[in-house]
Amino acid sequence: MAESTSGTPQNLPTGAFMPLVSLRKRKWIAMIIFALVVTVGTPLAWMKGKATYSSTATIYVAPHFVGILKESKELDFSSYQQFRQFVEHQALTVTRYDIMVEALRRMGDRRFVWQGGNESERRAAERLQAALKVVAIENSYLITVTLESSEKEGLDEIVNKVVDTFIEKNRNAESFFASDQRLTALHNRRKSIMEVIADKVARRNKIAEQLGVTSFSAQTTNPYDQLLVESQNALGKAQRDRIISESALAVLEDSNNNPQKEAIEAATHQSVQADPELSTLRASFYKRRSELLLQLTGLEERHPLAIQIREELSEIDRELGRVTGNVVGDATRHLLEQYRANVRRDRKIEMELQRQQTNLRQQSSVFAALFNEAVNLSDDLERNKKLIEDVDNRTEFFEMESRAPGFLRVETYALPPEIPVKGGRKKMLILVLVAGLGLGLGLPILPDLLDKRIKTPNQITKIVGYPPLAGLLEHSDDLAIRRVRADQLRRLAILLDRERQSHGNRIILLTSIKPGAGVTGLAFELANELADIGLKVVVVETNPFKPDLRYGSEGDKPGLLDLLVDDVDVLEAVASASGVLPQRISVGFALNPHLFAYPKLKERLQQMKELYDVVLLDAPPILLSADTEFLASASDISLVLIGAWQVAPGELRRAAGIMQKVNPPVIGFIVTHLQIYRGGGYFSKQVNEYAEAEAQSREVLKIHPSRPGGV
Repeated sequence: MAESTSGTPQNLPTGAFMPLVSLRKRKWIAMIIFALVVTVGTPLAWMKGKATYSSTATIYVAPHFVGILKESKELDFSSYQQFRQFVEHQALTVTRYDIMVEALRRMGDRRFVWQGGNESERRAAERLQAALKVVAIENSYLITVTLESSEKEGLDEIVNKVVDTFIEKNRNAESFFASDQRLTALHNRRKSIMEVIADKVARRNKIAEQLGVTSFSAQTTNPYDQLLVESQNALGKAQRDRIISESALAVLEDSNNNPQKEAIEAATHQSVQADPELSTLRASFYKRRSELLLQLTGLEERHPLAIQIREELSEIDRELGRVTGNVVGDATRHLLEQYRANVRRDRKIEMELQRQQTNLRQQSSVFAALFNEAVNLSDDLERNKKLIEDVDNRTEFFEMESRAPGFLRVETYALPPEIPVKGGRKKMLILVLVAGLGLGLGLPILPDLLDKRIKTPNQITKIVGYPPLAGLLEHSDDLAIRRVRADQLRRLAILLDRERQSHGNRIILLTSIKPGAGVTGLAFELANELADIGLKVVVVETNPFKPDLRYGSEGDKPGLLDLLVDDVDVLEAVASASGVLPQRISVGFALNPHLFAYPKLKERLQQMKELYDVVLLDAPPILLSADTEFLASASDISLVLIGAWQVAPGELRRAAGIMQKVNPPVIGFIVTHLQIYRGGGYFSKQVNEYAEAEAQSREVLKIHPSRPGGV
């Protein structure tokens, strides 16, 4: 039934992706997306459709030099004509080549907004020179710098960099502090003083490292005396701590290092009782013991399960005693080791403090000399710092005046352009329409395109290498769909009957990859179909993981688990057929989600095989229960149900790998819950053909009412 076909073409169409079906299913979404894109895009196209953008900065030209701390009356213009000539000269200077190059360099990584990737710096600067429009406005103190481009990104940055570069270069050229030799002399003087300070600081730091003192002052007493007192106090405290720790250890062990059992037990009792691992282990053992005692209730003393439970109870008691003893031993060792470590620590501290006090007394003369030297160094550093402060104040005055506004300052910086000044909007409107059409068609299709779950039988063929045994449609109230599904069930039942007649395959396992594939429902439907063609069929529930209420009967009949424990006749466990429910055997009352007594289970299946033509096993999902692997090996045919829109390809491969390891005699895959796509697909055509055939049959019956079956 399921032999791998290595010749299956890799380009076999799966039918899982049908754009027309997706569009028909989400047509309103497509229309809404198109309308939204057009509604939002039209205003954007109107705003962004222009091709040329512009950005402008304004420079203010003062009629006299503007200082910061000091103003000079010598740098004023005597007439308006001289001032206008000065303004015109500044306007011509803005686009100077060196200013263009410097402005591009200052943009850094952002220079790409103007300079192309393969464009040289000279070419970019010359192009910027030609693009800038610098105008000295008549009868005003203002110069405007404007740049236009088809790309608005970075226009304001370029203009502002050009203006800032021009202002800075002009200020350096006109400032009377630009050639300040006094600044150079001040910088040299500051450098020499800083070298003296660095030497004195290094010497003082070295003394501080030797003495272990961080501050030196003539008003501060020698800290050596205080250090000796503190050392003596620390030594006394260390001696007291050593006596306390030795006394504490003497309580737990004698002079020969022999432990005092009563004292140790009292000291470790609380820590042993509070041990979290021991408490957790006790809780788990007590819980398991309660479960075993519950299972032991009602069992005879010689029952195999009762013997096994009593052995496990004894093992639990032994293990709990062993662990408790280990915890007590560990606590005793840890307690003694801790007290011994405290004694060693306190003795070590006392010895080190004694050694430290001896060293301090030996270094008293050296300490005093170095301390006095460090005090003198501190006084010298204070004097040098005052000299540095005077130099810095003078330097700051000169540097501040050198950055004075001068004649030029920025009146307004360029702002990022928002509204284009030139161009058309037709292309943008066309792009909006195309984008709306593309998104309206693409987004409704995208969810189905990205959904990799199995939806059609051909997807299974491409994954496992051979086609599935059957594909069953989803349940529906539509008459045509019900007839197609009934035909699919009848074909599957006939195929299973042929296998029975040809190879004697009578035990059929029904399982799934994931829950929700309809295993129980299909088992009942197949049982009814096989019964209709004259076979004696029974459905056996082998799923203690999740028993189904439909297997219950009006009487208190034993279940499969009872057949594995007691010597009950198989026929006593069979519930009679009623309505759509066939003859069936429930799993019974399950204490755990797994089967047991596999040899007895195999024996019971053989008894059912002798009593019935077909035995259908309703098993749990293969990925959730290991029992299914055993049932597959004990069955003649294994049918794996794959719920459409439920199983991912990886899950199917994993289930196929498990079944391959089990290697059942016959295996087949069945796709359930297949959906009907009214927009296309094989099953849609099949349903339509059934509907057309039904309509034609009714027309024939109307024309020939006397024929058999007429109304």
